[in-house]
Amino acid sequence: MKETIVKNHEKHFSKKPSKTYFSPATIQILGEGSHVLKGKVCMLSLSKGLYASVSSQEEHQLDVQMDFMSEPHRLTIDLTNLNQETDDPYAKRIIALVKKLQYEGYRVQQGLNISIIPSKTLPENLGLHASFAMLLMHIFSEENGFKIEAMKRIRYAFSAEKNIQGEMHANIAQLLACEYGKKDHLIVVDTKIPNYECIPINTDIYRFIHIFVNRPKFILNADITERIKGLQKATQQINEFRSIETLTDLKFNDFNRIKTNLKGKDMIKYSEHVMFEQVRIQQAADYLKQEDMIMFGDTLDQSQNSLNHLYGISNQYHNAIVETMLEKGAIGVRLSSIGYDQIIVALFEKSDMPDNFDEFKEAFYKQYKKVLDIQPIVLGDGVQIL
Repeated sequence: MKETIVKNHEKHFSKKPSKTYFSPATIQILGEGSHVLKGKVCMLSLSKGLYASVSSQEEHQLDVQMDFMSEPHRLTIDLTNLNQETDDPYAKRIIALVKKLQYEGYRVQQGLNISIIPSKTLPENLGLHASFAMLLMHIFSEENGFKIEAMKRIRYAFSAEKNIQGEMHANIAQLLACEYGKKDHLIVVDTKIPNYECIPINTDIYRFIHIFVNRPKFILNADITERIKGLQKATQQINEFRSIETLTDLKFNDFNRIKTNLKGKDMIKYSEHVMFEQVRIQQAADYLKQEDMIMFGDTLDQSQNSLNHLYGISNQYHNAIVETMLEKGAIGVRLSSIGYDQIIVALFEKSDMPDNFDEFKEAFYKQYKKVLDIQPIVLGDGVQIL
């Protein structure tokens, strides 16, 4: 892969890069809405993600070539004029990151040529906001000679993301997973503190796969916004009876006593899902530590049922995939998210996993006219200089 990165950089900038970087894609497998409510989230960090190659230039500007979208995309950022107007979401991200670093006292002045490419088998329309943000944060720190501790890099990136207007943002759990991901480990993130715990998974015996659903992003973004607003309203209403900073400050029994005061059926259901999810995340972590993968898989199944009946985001296509994976011997199956595009995550014992899913993909296409992208999940490390 490194040879491909170097060739790509030479093609675009006619010079060899001085360094290459990698930032992983991440999967959230438990914890919808929890990052907004400062709760716990279960994440996976992948061996796939974004690669960047970097060389210096004399001009005080960033020339960035991005080849991880449907079409190649080039942009230039003038480091002497960060108030330049732009509608480009990635230019907004870069400017927000640079401004945050400068606000914190770090002078980002090194001109750079940066080319970014994805892992070869990464789905084309994968959401990669967190991967992109942490990749650039590491590049700016390294190339300008800054010594910034990891948790500060995450906080700066999160602050920059929140300042981008009109865009879906990378959340703190995704940024933590990008930074601290560990090969063959699941990551439990407490977004309130924030801190994290990496818990090992025996990948010699067990294997995750993901089924990319290709749900239209504008529908998904609207769903996310609707549910987040409902959870925030629930927190405001509960504050009338109990002073809390956020919903997940409540113990589960306290929430059960207070929830009847919430106005709005959907609001109660969304809140119940989040509160049940906090319990499931702790259970999942405990089962994983005990190497009880059957019960770990059961928490995924319980969470999927909650997504379907309480959170209301599953549909006939998702349910058909979940049912088929269980029929094929999966230990646990759950609708999840990778970036902002939805997927199904299925956990198998490797010895029970089908050799391929070609027959299922063909049958699914005949019935629903939708192409499925099914890939193994390989758990990898966080951001690295290669």
